[in-house]
Amino acid sequence: MVLILLSLLGGSLVRAQSDDLDPKLRAKAFWWFSKPTGYFNGAGHSGSFDLQKDFGYGYYSTFTGSIDWRFTKRQHLLFGISPVDNSKTVTLARTITYQGQTYNVGTRATADLHSFSFSPGYQFDFIHRDHGYLGLAVQLYILDTRGSITGTVIVNGQSKTATASGSVIAPLPVIGPHTRWYLLHDSNRLALDAFIQGMYFFGYGDFWSSQGSVDVGLTHHLRVAAGYQLGTRLSIHGGSDQVGIRLTQQGPVAGIEGTW
Repeated sequence: MVLILLSLLGGSLVRAQSDDLDPKLRAKAFWWFSKPTGYFNGAGHSGSFDLQKDFGYGYYSTFTGSIDWRFTKRQHLLFGISPVDNSKTVTLARTITYQGQTYNVGTRATADLHSFSFSPGYQFDFIHRDHGYLGLAVQLYILDTRGSITGTVIVNGQSKTATASGSVIAPLPVIGPHTRWYLLHDSNRLALDAFIQGMYFFGYGDFWSSQGSVDVGLTHHLRVAAGYQLGTRLSIHGGSDQVGIRLTQQGPVAGIEGTW
């Protein structure tokens, strides 16, 4: 999606227009039909569980939103938010050990997934024309990610309900291109919008996020939008005192956009 938009920008943004179609302030609120995949490893490699193989996580509804304030012609302040809370209860098809607790095959167990991110940032448009822009955005994703299992365990020959939980709170800087292009001459009623951001943190892990959408104007200040979002692709290797995580959350988005 980004490559297509870049090629369109290369051919179209060279034409100067009299009016800048991009608004000063844009706020988006999306319904997000997300599907999480991945796994959690216990600290010190003390067992693991897989969201798909062990608990069969599927699509579920949540939301994601963003604010873009263009305070000069080429400069933006950004803010994004994506909360995730979901749980799944199954009868275990295998014995799972996680964070020092063992849940035997045949046990009813519940996996809880919590992932919350908010991301302030700054963007500079190194190409900005009246019908679109190509910018470079730098954002700090502040992530609170937790995975837990609740079920019956055996301790000293006695059964009891126990919860094993592991979490990571991490501020992760990312960088990447953001582009927006208005398809109609002298009108902002139809636009394409896309970004991709990420960073590799060597021995710690890596993080990626992207989104592409088509925006259609209903009124001068209100649009509907639909597209697809790779909300987070997080990998944390973990260690002796930290859980390891490989978590991807992606799916279609649809919602509204307000501009001023």
